[in-house]
Amino acid sequence: MPCTADSILAEIQSEPLQNLLASVSSKLSPPGVTHVHALDAHFFAAVHHHTSALSSLNRGDVIEIQGPPASGKTHLVYHLIITSITPVAYLTTTLGGWDKAAVVFDTDGTFNISRLHELLLNRLTRLFPDGFVPDAVNTSVGDIAMNAMKRVHVFHPTSSVQLASSLTNLAAYHMAHLPDDEIGFIAVDSISSFYWPDRFTLEQINSVGSTQRGMSNAASPLHHVLTSLQKIRLSHRPVIALTNWGLNPLTKPTQNSGHTTFYRQHLFPFPILSQRHQPNTPSITEANPAANFIPDPATLPPLTHHITLPFVPITPFGPSISFDEGKEQESKYRKELVTKGEVVGVIRTSGSTRVGRFVFTIGDNEVLVGDLGS
Repeated sequence: MPCTADSILAEIQSEPLQNLLASVSSKLSPPGVTHVHALDAHFFAAVHHHTSALSSLNRGDVIEIQGPPASGKTHLVYHLIITSITPVAYLTTTLGGWDKAAVVFDTDGTFNISRLHELLLNRLTRLFPDGFVPDAVNTSVGDIAMNAMKRVHVFHPTSSVQLASSLTNLAAYHMAHLPDDEIGFIAVDSISSFYWPDRFTLEQINSVGSTQRGMSNAASPLHHVLTSLQKIRLSHRPVIALTNWGLNPLTKPTQNSGHTTFYRQHLFPFPILSQRHQPNTPSITEANPAANFIPDPATLPPLTHHITLPFVPITPFGPSISFDEGKEQESKYRKELVTKGEVVGVIRTSGSTRVGRFVFTIGDNEVLVGDLGS
């Protein structure tokens, strides 16, 4: 077959201009740090390449935050959102934010915008103790907070199909509603919310004739969500956080097990940490025994970091304990553990054998992670 200009051009892979611009921007405008110091230290040590010595995260990083209910997943997301939307500086004062928009997909229906505003106000108040900004005329901490909150955009999908559709149309939404802002952070809280209805749907598909079974995983709602997420990741290069349920502990948690409980991945298909030394090499969960279609890992977002927020068991009262003894234990031990709000996270990274730990504390009106100025 003779070579023609058309046949030669047909063999050349095309790349959207937006992806090229995002790739260039990722080198010129890295996101920054998280201000969780032990977390940033791990990122710097575990990742071989950073586009900036001042940024522990690279653009396009994907972070899975896994843990049981009430383990602090959403509050860690709140902290990352606040870091994204806070300005880098205001006049002569360094604020340490990324000055970028944050997009939240609240699949659980529990995202609290008032709580986010409260946490943002308290972070800024620690930077401006007097409540007003030096060198500014009549500018209060509340004014900075309100301007930052305008960069938060929250969607409430009620199914995986809606979530995938919202992600697919996010680029158009960005052009129409955020033309002057860059999307620096995307959170899906939680990626597991539709696990049970999606599982039921797939079981129904698998129950039909064998001629239709081949479409079971090709039509997986989660697969559509992840491919849509990968497209927006390539075109806009935001940092992405996916909170995930901790359903099946690898070992039974006990009072003496410390903070080392990890969880099996219940989602399929889903990216997992790569054991190779190329951190951007995609890997996915092992095939579901019922799967007839295995997706190409390259179509899914590669997982960069995995954070585990472990279950901290509280010793139950003994069967023979008296009422007075129970009250004493409650006031001395159990109440302190519950109200302390301290969360110890475990962090692992693709292509690295390092396992790091970090601590943050959830207070009544703030998330404490250490000195923001360092």
